[in-house]
Amino acid sequence: MLANYGTDPALFVRCMNLIDGIFPGVKGMAITAMKYNACWDKKSTPFIIEENGEIVAHLGVMPLEIMLNKKKRHVAALHGICTNEMFRGRGLFKQLMQEAMKYIENNYDSAILFTDQPSLYTPYRFSVLPEYDFIMDLPNMQKIASDLRLLSLDDANDLRIIHELLSTHLPLSNQISLIHEQTLFLLNNLTNKLFFSQQLNAVIVFEIKERCLFIKDILSQKQSSIDEIINIIPGNYEKVILQFCFDKFNNHNYTPILAHTDGNIMVLDNFNYEGKFFRYPESYRC
Repeated sequence: MLANYGTDPALFVRCMNLIDGIFPGVKGMAITAMKYNACWDKKSTPFIIEENGEIVAHLGVMPLEIMLNKKKRHVAALHGICTNEMFRGRGLFKQLMQEAMKYIENNYDSAILFTDQPSLYTPYRFSVLPEYDFIMDLPNMQKIASDLRLLSLDDANDLRIIHELLSTHLPLSNQISLIHEQTLFLLNNLTNKLFFSQQLNAVIVFEIKERCLFIKDILSQKQSSIDEIINIIPGNYEKVILQFCFDKFNNHNYTPILAHTDGNIMVLDNFNYEGKFFRYPESYRC
């Protein structure tokens, strides 16, 4: 049944207890993120099944504003889908999915979800959309004095910078990107390193491993070139890989390779992605 965290203060903890039993660590992440104004209970709409006062199945619907095919779309993200092991095999998953899909059809343009069990969702008109990383042809870069610094979520000024850019940044891609989504970004980056450049007024999420620079996300109020981004990132790397669609950074050649992601993204049949290669930014997985 459709529920509401706002009218039942104890509901969030009860749902988290179930979800954390299936996906260990989720409850701690959700509670920690609240300190940084990223509140799962204010963002998600829960669908639940109770038996004898116990929540035994849960499905959450989280609203996302997405730039898709150069247009803004109102998309539902299904998440936290789980059933107590003692109650499986009784059709509770089917019951929740049917109710949630009716709700989505009446309130959203389309829907997405992330899973390592795609066969569960194909009966509900979802299909896997392959994701790609993009290896950049790296020219001779001209490194400059970098003002890049590590941000801390526990620093009030740094947190203000992050929230300000999350609420005002340009779409990273016109093909597929999230618009001003704060809760998922912070949930996914609680333990990741976030860097800030005052010069570019940009938060950059990147990782360097095995002499390869992986650029994961960029939050900026102005469009910088990929060269400007790379030039301020110090470190020894011989290859650059973009982990988002590069349509706004297309002044270089890129080689697409299948991405190794945590689970699959599935999209509803009316999602209709029009690009040749798809990449959903990892900062907003749920």
